[in-house]
Order: sequence, then structure tokens, then C-alpha cells
Amino acid sequence: MKKHILLGGMLLCAVAFTSCNEDFNDWAAPQSNPQGDPAAAYGITVVAGSQATVVMDNAGKTAEIVTASADESIASIALKSCTINGVNLPYTYENGKIVVTTSQLDSLVEIATLDRSATPHAVKVNTEWAAVLTTGEAVPVSAETEVKLTPYSTTPEICSDGYVLLGDFQVWNKANPIKMTEVEPGVYQALVTTTSEGDNWYKFYAATPWVESANPEWSALDAAAMGSEKDGDGASPNILAWAGDPRFGGFKTPVIKGAGDWLITLDMNKFYFKYEPKETKYYVVGVPNGWSSENKQCLMYALGGNNFSYTTSWNSQWSMKFWSEEHFGDWNAVFGGENGSTAATGSLIFGGDADGCGAIGPSESQVWATFTVNMGSRTYEWTIIDAPTAEYEAITVIGGFNGWKDTGEIELTEVATAPHNWYGRGTIAEDTELKFRANHKWDVSWGGDGSASIDEEKYYLKPGGENIKVPAGTYDFYLNDITGNWSIAKVVE
Repeated sequence: MKKHILLGGMLLCAVAFTSCNEDFNDWAAPQSNPQGDPAAAYGITVVAGSQATVVMDNAGKTAEIVTASADESIASIALKSCTINGVNLPYTYENGKIVVTTSQLDSLVEIATLDRSATPHAVKVNTEWAAVLTTGEAVPVSAETEVKLTPYSTTPEICSDGYVLLGDFQVWNKANPIKMTEVEPGVYQALVTTTSEGDNWYKFYAATPWVESANPEWSALDAAAMGSEKDGDGASPNILAWAGDPRFGGFKTPVIKGAGDWLITLDMNKFYFKYEPKETKYYVVGVPNGWSSENKQCLMYALGGNNFSYTTSWNSQWSMKFWSEEHFGDWNAVFGGENGSTAATGSLIFGGDADGCGAIGPSESQVWATFTVNMGSRTYEWTIIDAPTAEYEAITVIGGFNGWKDTGEIELTEVATAPHNWYGRGTIAEDTELKFRANHKWDVSWGGDGSASIDEEKYYLKPGGENIKVPAGTYDFYLNDITGNWSIAKVVE
């Protein structure tokens, strides 16, 4: 015969859950408890409860998700914690049954999986117990069971017109939203630049209102908007909320915390979003690299604020498109413009030939020009410049890695089809400081502004006279000897 001497849990929330709520900051905090021996080793049986499969569309207020029992070797047992993915889940515990509110379970499962889609989500429930054996010995024990939860089925359909962003980073100008790029089915991304060191507010919008009007009324945007559960929520990643949300009742406005360049991702398959610092790289494909899907010698130079440029001699009015690093070589995920356009300014088109994404170029053939693009506004500009007069026989990288000597420098090669742009790859054995210089002399050299060190994400600084701090590693080095812009991009094997 089994003894059922199962005491109430130390985190008991009371039968009515009067002390439980859905404030993640109050209760959904990571827990760290010493893990005990498996419960079964001491004759304690912990299994999934009778209601461990929950479908939110027809769920009751509470669910019994775990059942426990003990054999005659156990004098008493107390439940210390119940967690999902290391986060505490409030519960009541009576008569060997762990009962939770389905709303809190739904919240925790969605946070753990970053998925609000109406599909079954299986997650592990970890329980920690304090057992006292009939011998008087006290032992900590643990168990793992599974719960399956299906979130509410009332979710937004994916908008065939795509999605856009409005926010502080574009002064909430609804006449000029930031268009998000579909990087895979149902997943959209955009680069933004924030200037406030504090909170930068923003929202997501289905793009249909802009198809119907270039400057839609705010009243037309309310139903198209999406955000977070709480105002000022800067969590990343975060779960998405929308108008008529079955769990939250609506949505609030999230924030990006801090100034910088950010990649925002919206996943309309799983209904979550995130933002992350991003120094995205873009590569010219066209006349400068021989229209090659393998030649990455023509990296555009980052100027900050999501602005990038490339300066050289352009010998064709159908000169170029460009790829992001993430989609290099994919002709269906390239940036261009209206095919054959030679306008001084224009709007970018993303996609492939079928999307109208064509090659663009300056207004004249055989001309020196700077191509500049703003990836926030998705616009570009051509600027005709005078032909450069300075010519260099060599550009090298010199620094502490070679003792600042004339021997052992990293040699760069001028890109034949993109004059005055230099490229080379080299390995640095230990952390160092370095500069670029011309003709193995110090008459002409290039450094940085000393504001930061190069790392895997940070591959450029504002040009200046300071040494450039670079950690050990293998790097691709780029320099334009007309503008003085340079890049040091770490090679990730």
C-alpha cells in the first residue's frame, strides 16, 4: 500500500490563486535551485496530471498538470518549486496534485517557446521536492514531466501586402513608413537607427492601409497595428499582441532601449518579435565585381546611421545591385531599383527580376561617382565626383602584429574592376593595434577615431588618425583611397 503523506508546497499560492497574477516581473523570474536526486530513486512517483494537455480555446480556469505519490519509505514530502524553462510557475498543491491557472500556464509556455501559433507546444515541467524518509533522513529530489498547450486560435492572418514600422526613429511619419523585408515566408526584417539613449517607441503595422492611400488616416491604422502586452516593454525577444488579442484584450507600444543601429524581426508565423544590434554588411554586385555571385571584394563602406556608400569609376549606366551578407548570392533577395534607372535619387526595390528589382547606375557612363544608400528609408543617391589625382602603388596594413616594421605587412590588392578600392585577407595572431598606409611609407595613412575596438559585429569606425584596435583573428580588409573609408570584417569560418 502506498502512503500519500504529501504536504503543501512552499510556494503555495492558495486555492483561489489570490496571490497569483500575470505580471511576468512579479512571478516569471528565472529560478536557481539545487537539483535533487530523481524522485523515483526514493519511491516517489511524479507523472503528468489528468489535465496536462491544455487547449486554450476551450480550457477551464485551472488545470491539474502534475500528480505525485509516494511509497511507504517516505514519511513526508513538500513541493519546493515548479518551473518551466527555469521560470517559476505559481501553483496550488493539495492531495498530491499540482494545479495552475491556465492563463499563467499559457503565458509561460508562450514565453518559453516564443510561439503563439495555435499548435501544440510541448514543454518540460520541472519540480523540486523536499522529502523526509521514514529513517528520518531529509533528501532533496526532483522530477520532470511534460505539459502540452495549444494557444488561442484567434490570431492575425499574414498580410499579403507585408508590414511596415512607425516609431520615434522616423518621427512617426505615416507618409514615410519603414518597409519591412520578407526574408522568409512570414518573417520580416528592417534596419532602424535610434538616437535616444533612453526609450525609442515603435509599432508594427500591416501595410494594406498604405496600398490604399499614400498617407492613410490614423483611424485607418488602428486595426492594422500590433505591439506588446505592456507600454514601454523593451524585452527582446518578446511575444506579439494585436487588436482584439484573446489573451491581452489589445496591444500596447514597445520600445527599443538605447541609441544605435538595430535589426528588427517580426515573425508572423509564431507571433513574436525582437530587436538586436546589427552592423549589417552589404556587397556590391555588378560591374565592380564582375556580376559575380562569389566575389565579395566590393563591400560597401558603412557610414553610420544605416548609411552605406561605394565610390569608384562606373563604366555602365546599368552598373549594379547589392546584397546583404545574409543573402549574398541569392538573386531573388537582392537590392536594386527601377531597371535601368539613371536618376540621381531613387527608392530601393528588394527581390528579383520578377519583383521589378533591376540594375541601376549613374546618369553618365565612364564617370567617377559615389553611390550612397540609406537602408532605413530604403533610398539611394548618386553623386558625380572629380576623377582622383592620387595614385598608389601599394596599400598595406601595419601594426603591433608585425612590430610596426616594413616587413610582414598585410598586402592589399586594388580591385581591377573597382579602381581605388583595395582588398586583402590576413590573420592576426594576438590582439593588436594597426593602421592602413600607402606605398609602405607614412606620408599617407588611415586610422580610426579611437571610439571603439573592432569585433565580430563592429567592422568600421569613422576615419581618423588613431590606431585601430583589433582582436586576434582572420579578417578581410577593405579601403577606399579616395574617401578614406575602410572596413575590417572578421572572417567567421
